[in-house]
Amino acid sequence: MSAGLNLVLVGSAALFAIGAFATVARRSAVVALLGTQFMLVAGGIAFVAFARFGLGAANATAGASMALFAGAIAVAELTVGLAMAVLIYRESRSFGVDADGG
Repeated sequence: MSAGLNLVLVGSAALFAIGAFATVARRSAVVALLGTQFMLVAGGIAFVAFARFGLGAANATAGASMALFAGAIAVAELTVGLAMAVLIYRESRSFGVDADGG
């Protein structure tokens, strides 16, 4: 039995919703970064699903290559975000986004 396009897109939307909730609801910089990673992975899953089921692109590798590009952007964003989290921690000894320096 194979998962259809609707099932894959529902899973992708659920992962995106979890990432959006983690990004908005928490005050921790690390959890916010993790939430954005979930959202980017959900977008990559949707790209690959559309490519797999033949929707939107002329060739079958367009969705996979777009997902690979989104993954590379996600890794770069994670690197910069973790560097920012380290700087926040050095200044305030907390990963809280709204923590003051004093």
